[in-house]
Amino acid sequence: MAAMRWRSSAGLDSNFGAMDAGWLSLSVPEFGREFKTISYANDSILHVVQRSSTSFAGLVGLPLLRMMEFGGDQGYFWVRPLSGD
Repeated sequence: MAAMRWRSSAGLDSNFGAMDAGWLSLSVPEFGREFKTISYANDSILHVVQRSSTSFAGLVGLPLLRMMEFGGDQGYFWVRPLSGD
């Protein structure tokens, strides 16, 4: 979070303890745009998840995913920005 934070935000409490908050600016060249999304971080969650997957470094959550449309089938998968129609 500290390396990617674009702007600070108020944290919150969760069942994993205090969550650090911040706005991230994510560049997605395939979409030709940049997304701003609020994010939360907590070392306790990181350690729990790394027990299952040692390569885990981060997770994209619902606010960013709501900006996109997903599709595909067994042969391919695609993600594109919502058209706004």
